[in-house]
Amino acid sequence: MSSRPTDIMIKCMGNFIEDNDYVYHGLNSILPQLSMVYASLYLKKDFVWHSVSESFMPDPSQVKANFSTGDPYSEPNNIGFVSAIEGDDLVAKGKRDLMFFGAAQIDENANINLTVIGTYETPKVKLPGGAVLAYLYPLVKKMVIYAKHEPRVLVKKVDFITGYGKARLEKGLKTVLCTNKALIEFTKDGPMLKAVFPGVSISEVISLTSGMHININNKIDFLKPLNPEELKILNNTDPSGLRYEKGYE
Repeated sequence: MSSRPTDIMIKCMGNFIEDNDYVYHGLNSILPQLSMVYASLYLKKDFVWHSVSESFMPDPSQVKANFSTGDPYSEPNNIGFVSAIEGDDLVAKGKRDLMFFGAAQIDENANINLTVIGTYETPKVKLPGGAVLAYLYPLVKKMVIYAKHEPRVLVKKVDFITGYGKARLEKGLKTVLCTNKALIEFTKDGPMLKAVFPGVSISEVISLTSGMHININNKIDFLKPLNPEELKILNNTDPSGLRYEKGYE
């Protein structure tokens, strides 16, 4: 079985987890959850695992993908529970190193929209909302955003700023976007293309946006498909293939 774009996204996201990082995933976050499993079991990273289910330091080898990442039974054999409020307090103290966030829209300044499409007063689409994104976004040291690579998502200016990217960029905080086609890093000089997926051209990455200008430097990496061992880890954690139902294929 060959790896699919969703699998490569998970690998791309997991590669940002380093030893000793305090890492957190939220609701509806099967890709981040699998990225954390991948970083632990394949990359052998030793990090602090915390999640929206309030599970603290579960056994990654026992994690099983479920319809809700808020289900504490999907992350068993943990050493304890840490409430969301306590977790957010740790962010204020500078103790959370990495978080994952999905985006309905993201723009050149790394602003995230999870609120509305259209105007706030008369929206075309009401989105789930950002929960504590506005509070967390300027504070967490490394932010790994994931989204589908298409014009309605990668825009020049979001319809509504749920998460304020300029605050991150001014502080020099690591801010990257893993799509189903490429890895992009946000800098003060704008988005920078860092790597592309197998079979994806640079021109395709550039064209599938709605006005977002992506800078190209002289060195573009190519993200590799997953090997059999990497795929086995993901399939053992997600035997039903729930990750493929997120629409990134």
